[in-house]
Amino acid sequence: MKSKKLKYFFLICTVISILTCSMIYYSSNNYKKEILLKTQNNLKKRSQNYQVFILNTINPVITLIENTGKILASTDLNDKEEVKIIFDKMVDNVPIISNVYYVNEEKTQKLIYNDKANELIDLRNRPWYKQAIHSEEPIVTSIYNDVYSQKPVITISYGVKKDNKLKGVFSADIFLEDLYKILEITTNTENTVHYITDYSGNIILHLTKELLGFSMWSPQKSYMNQFSNNEKKNLENYSKIWGRNKIDILSNSLGTLYYDDAKEKMYGYFCKVPKTDWIIVSKIDYERIEMNDDLYSVKIAFWGLIIFILLSIFIYIIFTNIYNKDDLTDSYNKNKLLEVLKKQSNKEQIILFMDIYNFSSINGIYGSIFGNKVIKKLTDIINENLGCDGILVHSKADDFLFLFNSKDWEDSLSKSKELNKLVTNLEMTIDDLTININVFLGLTKIDSLEIKDWNTSILLVEDIFNKLKKTTEVGLLVFEDFKELLEIKEKKDTKKEELIKAMEEDRIIPFFQPIYDIKENIIEKYEVLMRIKSGDNYLSPFPYIKIAEENNLISKLDLLVIEKAMEYKNNWDKEDKIKFSVNVSGKDLNDSEFLPKIVNLADEYKIKYQNIVFEITETQNIDNIDSLVKTIYPFKKLGFTFSIDDFGTGFSSMQYLKQIPANYLKIDGSFIKDINENEESLYIVKSIVHMAKAFKMKTIAEFVENEEILDIIRELNIDYAQGYHIGKPNYKF
Repeated sequence: MKSKKLKYFFLICTVISILTCSMIYYSSNNYKKEILLKTQNNLKKRSQNYQVFILNTINPVITLIENTGKILASTDLNDKEEVKIIFDKMVDNVPIISNVYYVNEEKTQKLIYNDKANELIDLRNRPWYKQAIHSEEPIVTSIYNDVYSQKPVITISYGVKKDNKLKGVFSADIFLEDLYKILEITTNTENTVHYITDYSGNIILHLTKELLGFSMWSPQKSYMNQFSNNEKKNLENYSKIWGRNKIDILSNSLGTLYYDDAKEKMYGYFCKVPKTDWIIVSKIDYERIEMNDDLYSVKIAFWGLIIFILLSIFIYIIFTNIYNKDDLTDSYNKNKLLEVLKKQSNKEQIILFMDIYNFSSINGIYGSIFGNKVIKKLTDIINENLGCDGILVHSKADDFLFLFNSKDWEDSLSKSKELNKLVTNLEMTIDDLTININVFLGLTKIDSLEIKDWNTSILLVEDIFNKLKKTTEVGLLVFEDFKELLEIKEKKDTKKEELIKAMEEDRIIPFFQPIYDIKENIIEKYEVLMRIKSGDNYLSPFPYIKIAEENNLISKLDLLVIEKAMEYKNNWDKEDKIKFSVNVSGKDLNDSEFLPKIVNLADEYKIKYQNIVFEITETQNIDNIDSLVKTIYPFKKLGFTFSIDDFGTGFSSMQYLKQIPANYLKIDGSFIKDINENEESLYIVKSIVHMAKAFKMKTIAEFVENEEILDIIRELNIDYAQGYHIGKPNYKF
């Protein structure tokens, strides 16, 4: 590339670099503001959602205690065994309840409670007891320390009454550490920290387990001493915030918390839990936002670098193609040749390859500067003789390519022969020095329909002629075509022609393979398969199906097979009892007109919709899974059913199982055919069956080749079997 090309290239790269850095700075600067604003806007909603979650967690426990209390009201409390059964069942069923007990109202202070029925403790002076005897509903206490473990605990108590007369109080203890185990997963969601306190500011639930029972309003010094200096500072900040917002919290059922009295920076949002003295706080996690902002900046910088590199590469490619002239000869370079070839409407192109014999010796003897002058002079000679007949390209070193404008092979051959005479033992005088050179020429014709791309073809031309040059002394070698490059294409073309001919001659035949209902022990349906009739034989469809897909013939072919199958069913299944499973490919389903055509065929041949199963094949060809689901639903409502074919192969199988509303799932035969010998296949099939049952899909095992395999899949509760042991495909039922 010339120096001015590099100059322009680096100038544009500098501009791109500045724009990329500006983008990184702007994105990072605004990210935090946008996230913070979004968090603030969602704060109230998140707090209220969390309130609903807490209610759904604690209300069943409260209801259970109330219902158990009502049971105790009519229970003989002297029957300790019966009471113990009630208590044990309650503790076993609710993991967060640590202890349950019943306190009599009698002056004897008789106490019955879980595992401690013989202890006599006067609990009637406890606040929870006094509150419960004056309430018709269960009471949830504030936090206090358990007398035995000194761990923070809350008590839910309920006044047990019979005939409006107080019998006693039934209570249950919930340690905060047990509540934490149940709810800790929900305490931190999307830049928001959720926690719960009671009206005294004591923490019931918090992301940090060590803070359970900690007083937000008046933290005990002895409790504070267990934390590090940084943690103490954070806790002191907590207390200040609660002190500033204390009046609002106590007087309102919900509201906003702020960092300072000026209410300039939002801290969080609070709301109270009904039937308790709990306060739910959804706090903005500023530290997490800062951390995410830093990570975002790193990501932006990374992607900015990637964008810069990609744009630089893109600009480099653009500049390379803009400057199509070769630096040395001032003729075109290969980029120009490729550009012209791609624009040519004619399919055949004639190219002449030229290379100087022993050019390396000229460079070695006379130097590269002299060698460059030889290249320039040869360029002038070629242009003088062929310039008006096409485009000359200096490919590399001493290689040239000439693209003829004329598509007349004989004319191009004649002009190549004339040039060959001229450049054989060609005498050149450069800088008062006379040398003789010989130029190798190779002429070929390339058909654009026979190649993958022009760049590959040009490289192939150069490579072949460079190798041939080393094995011959002939000045001009004519190589009219490269048949070895056409072999694969010719085979495919042959298959395509055979397929089209078979369709035209009505030799596409539907075959029917039975599908056996294992539980009912009957053949319930048949899968419709394709065969190609060739004389007395029927050819396998597999190579032809691939050709049909590549040439957009698959939908036409599928419809042809399905229509013939329906016609046969109409003739031989007059009562329309047999179900047909017909294959539809991913490409078929991408076509919005395909399924309606089958509906029309079903109507034409008077086949019930529920007797047609669409077996979805080639799922990798589905362009849009969401669009597919929308396509399927209307036809399911009509009565058609759907099956996922070859499940278990391909990474995306699980996605299809989850999203496609299919009725059946056909397990790929590669797992079934050796299930009696391969333990891995057995485990895989078991897993697939369990997943299918979870999604309420019936399972079909294909490749059932013997009775042993049938017995195994019967034990696995697979619903249907298909394979040669059940029945081979046939053109009749």
